[in-house]
Amino acid sequence: MPESNQPKQPKEKIVSTTAQSMPAFTPQAQRTLISVAATAVILSFILPWVNILGSNISGMDIQKNFPSYRLVWLVPVSAIITLLLNFAGQNINLLRRLAGLCPFVILAYALNQTGSDLLKIISVGGWLALIGGGALICIPNVRKPTNPS
Repeated sequence: MPESNQPKQPKEKIVSTTAQSMPAFTPQAQRTLISVAATAVILSFILPWVNILGSNISGMDIQKNFPSYRLVWLVPVSAIITLLLNFAGQNINLLRRLAGLCPFVILAYALNQTGSDLLKIISVGGWLALIGGGALICIPNVRKPTNPS
């Protein structure tokens, strides 16, 4: 085999150049995680959020029966919009973070209204909304690959 006149580059340099050009978080992984987190927030709305005197109350029940909590519907609506735009491939970095904040804003409002005892009665739906919301906030943005010069 004839050898090329070009000098061989050390493998370490090739590996580091390749590592620099690859994104830290792939777009497909980000979209999948956003879909899972948004779906968790949507499903949490029909699950029990709190257990008051042995009665499980879902986000849907809270929205219907407590006038001061009418804006609770923003939780599933913002998560549904996030999920649909995510499926459409749109840039939803700000929207998903706002959707993720909704459960925390409701928790802060409820803690202000009822006190810290609320944390003792949160049920599976409430925790799922908070976990899904936290994930929507914390999922990193996809970095564009850098082109080595």
